[in-house]
Amino acid sequence: MLPGRPGWIRDVAYLGDEVLESLAVATAASAYRDDNRYLLPAGTYRTAGLVVEALAGVVPGDGGPGQVVLYALPAWKLEALWDVLLVLRRTAAGDPETDVVRETLDILCGHPFMPARTVQQIAADLEKVVSVLTLDLPAVTVVATAVVLGEERGEAVVDAYRAITAAWTAAGVRH
Repeated sequence: MLPGRPGWIRDVAYLGDEVLESLAVATAASAYRDDNRYLLPAGTYRTAGLVVEALAGVVPGDGGPGQVVLYALPAWKLEALWDVLLVLRRTAAGDPETDVVRETLDILCGHPFMPARTVQQIAADLEKVVSVLTLDLPAVTVVATAVVLGEERGEAVVDAYRAITAAWTAAGVRH
């Protein structure tokens, strides 16, 4: 379940084609070295970037308060997001095995067409995406069921929605 207001995904949409696709290209370009400098295959970075782009495409630009979007994501795509997030967390923490990833991200962050971000901010932004996609509360089932069945917004659905938005807020997601 995704927040229906587009602000949350607009804030992190740059990850798709600007960051993760760039990491995929850099990884593919270094593949001849066969030294695993980027820690993941290019396809993993590319898949994660495509997921972010897909999310940006399914959240309506005119979404309003209280609106949600149901989105089915195959487990292998979610796994790609997790794998990339783990590398970004290690990079943000200064793990020496991620020096090449850090150098690439530093170059991207210094690009004049890229919003000013740090490696830590990039990791935090991907964390928001993963937090939304992996929210596993009973409340999600209640709201998703109500949406699919077109049920009225009863007290149980409203309470469940409040629990979901509280979790989104705790994860730093604007909804």
